Amino acid sequence: MSNTTIKNKTISTRVPADISKRAKANLAKQGLTISEYMRLSLVKAANNEIRLVSFLDSPEAITAKREAEEGKVTTIGSLAGFDNWIDKLDED
Repeated sequence: MSNTTIKNKTISTRVPADISKRAKANLAKQGLTISEYMRLSLVKAANNEIRLVSFLDSPEAITAKREAEEGKVTTIGSLAGFDNWIDKLDED
């Protein structure tokens, strides 16, 4: 008879309190604790069952890339120009 002992590993991470609180509340809606979610996530990662999401694949990034390729861009030559551009965005 094989005498195999399973050893568990504890993993900890630091996150801002508001992130932890919101994550805990959202996971509770799904019937999960943070520990259960992390355990499930790590099993998926270990089995290569994850797809990392790149912000470059977002609809906003794809639109921005297309606009840049078509020359629909704004050139900002200085930090003051950038600040003015941001201020105009905030006004809209």
